[in-house]
Amino acid sequence: MLGAFAHVGITVSDMERAVHFYRDLLGLNVVGDVTFGGEEADALTQEKGTQLRAVYLRSVEEPKGAPIELLHFISPVAEGKPYPGIKNPGITEVAFWVKDIERTYTDLTTQGVSFYSRPQLFDLDGYKVKAVYFRDPDGTTLELLQRVKELV
Repeated sequence: MLGAFAHVGITVSDMERAVHFYRDLLGLNVVGDVTFGGEEADALTQEKGTQLRAVYLRSVEEPKGAPIELLHFISPVAEGKPYPGIKNPGITEVAFWVKDIERTYTDLTTQGVSFYSRPQLFDLDGYKVKAVYFRDPDGTTLELLQRVKELV
């Protein structure tokens, strides 16, 4: 019934700040930038007077992979708090594979990125990974993952 995975959408409060974070700090490439509105956008979002800007970013290492869609509501203006957190129902995080999680963690930490912890090692029934959660500027949880061949 469903086709291939298309994208992950993240609503952001400040598009320029979000693009800086995802492009300049995380190293994703901008592959599209569109602004749209009208009756169709109103119907899609169930909001009147919808005007949206969407910026699409992809991994440099996976240029054909599904993109991240950053979505900014120009109108109506966003209300409420950012996403409620990792323990609540709903999408909990967007995860990215990295080759060297410790280096990526250190690089991002020195640039002011807020992490939940240091990278943690998991043995998931013979499948070993290191993982760490961090937040984007709006508080959306993101995850870094690295495959590990042997437990250290």
